[in-house]
Amino acid sequence: MRLRTVLQVWVFCVSAYAFAANTYAADTESPGIAIPTDQLAAACRNAKAEFHPISQTDVIQAKAVLSEAIDRLDQRLTLAGPGGDAWREYLQWDALQALLRGEKQPDLPVLTRIHSRYTAGYEGLELVWFLDVQHALHNYIATIGAVNEPQVRAASEKVLDKLAASLDAYLVKPTTDDALVISESVRWLQDAHQSPQLVKAIQQHFVHPNVIGEVSAELVAAGIAEPVDDVTQVSDCILGTSISGTAHTLGKTSVSLSPDPNMGVIDTLFFGTTTSDNVGYHGPVTIFSESTTSLAACKRLWISDSGLSSHPSAANAETSINFKDIQSNKGRRIIERFAWKRADKQRSKAESIASRHAEQRLNERIDSQATESLEKANERYIEKYQRPFTERKLFPELLRFSTTERAVSLVGLQAGYGKLGAPGVPPPAVDGADMTLRVHESAINNLAFDALAGRTVHEEKLQAAVTDALGHLPEKMKGDEDGRPWAITFATRQPISVTFADDGFKITLRGVKYYKGNEAHPAMNVSAVYKIEKSPNGFKAVRQGKIEVIPPDFVPGSGQQIDAKRTIIRTLLEKRFAKVFEPEILGEGLELSGKWKAAGKLLPIQVTCRDGWLVIAWKRAAADPKVAAAR
Repeated sequence: MRLRTVLQVWVFCVSAYAFAANTYAADTESPGIAIPTDQLAAACRNAKAEFHPISQTDVIQAKAVLSEAIDRLDQRLTLAGPGGDAWREYLQWDALQALLRGEKQPDLPVLTRIHSRYTAGYEGLELVWFLDVQHALHNYIATIGAVNEPQVRAASEKVLDKLAASLDAYLVKPTTDDALVISESVRWLQDAHQSPQLVKAIQQHFVHPNVIGEVSAELVAAGIAEPVDDVTQVSDCILGTSISGTAHTLGKTSVSLSPDPNMGVIDTLFFGTTTSDNVGYHGPVTIFSESTTSLAACKRLWISDSGLSSHPSAANAETSINFKDIQSNKGRRIIERFAWKRADKQRSKAESIASRHAEQRLNERIDSQATESLEKANERYIEKYQRPFTERKLFPELLRFSTTERAVSLVGLQAGYGKLGAPGVPPPAVDGADMTLRVHESAINNLAFDALAGRTVHEEKLQAAVTDALGHLPEKMKGDEDGRPWAITFATRQPISVTFADDGFKITLRGVKYYKGNEAHPAMNVSAVYKIEKSPNGFKAVRQGKIEVIPPDFVPGSGQQIDAKRTIIRTLLEKRFAKVFEPEILGEGLELSGKWKAAGKLLPIQVTCRDGWLVIAWKRAAADPKVAAAR
């Protein structure tokens, strides 16, 4: 589930909407920051004099937070039945409870051993209930160890000096390495209850949205707007007359976007005309008529981080009735003449009632169709994205939609505990695009850290995740010919990192242990560097040289030698990742599916990598005439 959710979030980001530039600019303003940007480093050094000694009050507070987290996990494990009992045994539940109930200070080595159970990387430990206990237990252990400990002050001063140096460098040129040091320092200060104002100021300056994009009104409409040509049977009762007939509706559904700064708002509009031939029965007469009804309806849809919702359809109808013939069932002309007079007299009232009934039928039909579609869409969104991400503490800190007359958009922040977002505004996207996506490297790196740090991922689960996300397993993701599957235990620090700069990108995977079948192999870092180039069919990423596979402690050009054992895994990894990091990755466009197939292919008109940002813009190619005609 971990990798499946990681893949799905990026699939979702590519297909989701993004905030317009003016909305983004408004969100990135930081009024009321007490410490100016150019004084942050100095504030770090000044904060050393404001050290807050850790006391028993801090221990009591940390214990209370831990107890609450344990209670939440206990409730979850109770729901799991026998599986929950197995988790309690593994987590040494009774031992932890006994330590917390005791009046004496808990045995720190025992607490540390219990904590190591939560960080072992097994499937399931990434769920929020375990993560909350893991973090709270870590904080409790650290707080107990820091009471009356003079080394804590020295450690705090060291962290602040390191933070100041990284801030100085980051303000000159933001880098992934400095962002990591700043994030780690901020987390340390938060855990140690130090420098809260400094921490807040750093977050205000550097935790900005890192996923931004936009989908044009025309592209939104391409999957919704369509002609309507429909024939249905109608049964009604108007002024005591039972009516049946065949109704033929011709019209068109269109889309209008309603400006809203806090939601995506889409109005689906329908305009059409229904003509029908009817037969009515009223007492001793049969009434033959034809009617023409002008129809208009609006269905409003809202998009938010909770999914899709809608307002009941609002329809308006105006019906005109033409009586073609009235016949007496007994052939009596006097009855027919009386019926004609009565029909003419009640025509206006009958037309009004028919109009209201037509409105009701149209509203019911639109709402029924929309409800079914919305339920399916929300179910997919909740089951494949919102719930699994929330349960793993991977859901973005910010995921907010907005609308202008021109586009539906969203802004997202993927940061998490103590991490940085984008340091500033993104590069501009080209004008005239139908869809744009701007992603800062911090969004990918933060998500990878939260999802993969310290975890062991097996090839079979990765393949299942890719298949689930794409609908098929690409050739390059298939296993090796020898049939022995891979597994990777990712590093606890920067498990995967991406940098976007100088019209290219670099991706590095850090594994502390690799498994090939039943064989375990030592740590290696795997890196590939690409440059973006224009191609006749769009853009392509061209790998620069070979894939680099080196031990974490290896310094290229230093004269170090790689021993035989690490040479074996190095060769195996070079061969395996050569299939993943291909010499060229083509970006020839997006093929939309379902109703949006009528929009045609989306071709890339911009691919930019600079200042930590990846910017992609697509524009619609001509739609397939056959598909358009079919609609």
